[in-house]
Amino acid sequence: MQPVIVSPESREPTVSLGEMLGWIRQIVGFGTRRPGYRQSLQLEEWLEETWRRFGLAEVRREPVAVNGWWPEQSGLVIPGENTELPCFAIPYTAWTGAAGLEAELVFVGEGTPQDFESREVRDRIVVVEMRFAVLVGAALKQGARFVCDAAGSIPDGPLHVANWLIRNFGAYYEAARRGAAGLVGLLVDAPVDGCEFYVPYDGFMKRLPAVWVGREHADHLRALARSGVRARLVSTGEHRVVNSHNVVGVLPGRGAGAGGSNENIIVTCHHDAPFASAVEDASGLAVLLALAREFAARAAAGKRLARDLIFVAASGHFHGGIGNRSFVERHAEGLLRRTVAAFGVEHIAEEVEADGSGGYRLTGRPEVRALFFDGSAAFAQVLAQEAQRAGLERLICADAYAFGPEPPCDSAPFFTAGVPSACHISGPLYLFDPHDTTDKVRVADLVPVARFFARVIAQVDAMEAGALAGGMKRPRGSPPPPPPPWFRPPD
Repeated sequence: MQPVIVSPESREPTVSLGEMLGWIRQIVGFGTRRPGYRQSLQLEEWLEETWRRFGLAEVRREPVAVNGWWPEQSGLVIPGENTELPCFAIPYTAWTGAAGLEAELVFVGEGTPQDFESREVRDRIVVVEMRFAVLVGAALKQGARFVCDAAGSIPDGPLHVANWLIRNFGAYYEAARRGAAGLVGLLVDAPVDGCEFYVPYDGFMKRLPAVWVGREHADHLRALARSGVRARLVSTGEHRVVNSHNVVGVLPGRGAGAGGSNENIIVTCHHDAPFASAVEDASGLAVLLALAREFAARAAAGKRLARDLIFVAASGHFHGGIGNRSFVERHAEGLLRRTVAAFGVEHIAEEVEADGSGGYRLTGRPEVRALFFDGSAAFAQVLAQEAQRAGLERLICADAYAFGPEPPCDSAPFFTAGVPSACHISGPLYLFDPHDTTDKVRVADLVPVARFFARVIAQVDAMEAGALAGGMKRPRGSPPPPPPPWFRPPD
């Protein structure tokens, strides 16, 4: 018998696990869903049609301009050896032209100021060891409202690398400033072999051609660069500004009137992805769809929430999180003034580890997840009770600002706009490579996560706005935060 989301009021099932898995397979089936890609636009149309079928009102696509970036050919040829190393264009970097560029390689270590001062890089292809930050359990737990970890399996020490945060990517900009011809980043901290790696995803167009080379070729390329061997770098493609879209659907509450002044609750997940990705974020979209279907069914049965529910399938997470930033800016003087809470859902994920042979293996546990939060103690208590009730293990209700000026999640703009917010997210190792396949989705948690949000939303709907917002670190009217390090603008 399939697990289902169950309405607390009616006890009638609405969405089965089979349906959620079916949605994930459909979303993955669209293929690579980068911002502005044809496949991403097709998914937007499918989401719009699906929400209309569920019975949501005011379903619309709101345009979000993005730098469409389509790599075509990448290569790193060593003429003296008559060899070519596999490589992958670093997102949003410049192209070389069809013939490529040939120049001497130069190794600059990790690209510290001393590394650059001791080497001439002008008109050369710079080779640099790019290093990932490390995700540490204690950092997530510090200031946490609660932790769900009955087995005590979340260590205080390192969990794994935080490969979305390259701590020395500034070396790219330094190489460009010093007149380098191109750059090769060595993925020395990657847990697996391979060069296909979609980071950084800040959306800023960059002026220096650059590629990733996998860890398995790092020693060889490092030695060549130290010897000043010549290489030919090819990185071709196109880029142009195109429109992607936030897909928005509204479920009016009982308080909706002709004046359109009802308070609202926002639920969001991004719909774009670096590859034909399953966890990132077909899994989150399946939860978003389940919630839309669940609450639409309640409304049809005469059990509407008091407040409006606004569902946002956001574009451009892989463009510096531009989708929800655009939504917040567009609606700052309108519906956002009446938003009492916002919920983000991302990554229902299986934990993996390196298998020792260049790939991943599943551990059988859920990936450690954060529930980033900024809101009142009463709001946090609801989250804690429902997380325990849903059995969401290996979950840390973390300080939204533990990592910087905004939480590392797609719903961050709601936090920084001063909206009481909670976002479920995990950061498994495979999010930015083609290994993010359907076997990485934590199937056992799909329905529990959806049930958790359904129950929290129902309880929050009964709470006063002030009771949700008390004691927030960023109340409404706070000055805009600086950009976070993972979305750093070019210098």
